[in-house]
Amino acid sequence: MFGIDQISWGEFSSFILLILVFWYLSVILNAVSKERRRNQHSLFEEEQSPSFLSQELNPVAVRASDLPSEILPFPWESDVPLPVSFYEETGLDEGYDISCFTRPNDPSLPAILEQVQFQQ
Repeated sequence: MFGIDQISWGEFSSFILLILVFWYLSVILNAVSKERRRNQHSLFEEEQSPSFLSQELNPVAVRASDLPSEILPFPWESDVPLPVSFYEETGLDEGYDISCFTRPNDPSLPAILEQVQFQQ
């Protein structure tokens, strides 16, 4: 039909191998060229950007008299009311020893389960 029956497997595999070699060679050359372009301008100061070169940099003079000599107070001098949420003191939580949960049939385990069910 298309001459497929006349091509041997050796020719076909050499053709595929040749295509793969050209493909990987183009990928490697593309990566090398991009790496060279990236290393040429590694710092912003070395970049030759027209917008950066067109602006003239002017130094700014700052004196100690320009800054306040003391910390400025807040604009309000009265207390600021904070919203209070409901909080109930439950005491110091000592927690449980890990061995309570690892030992089968520990005597303190039912008391722990009762406390958890009570809190829910």
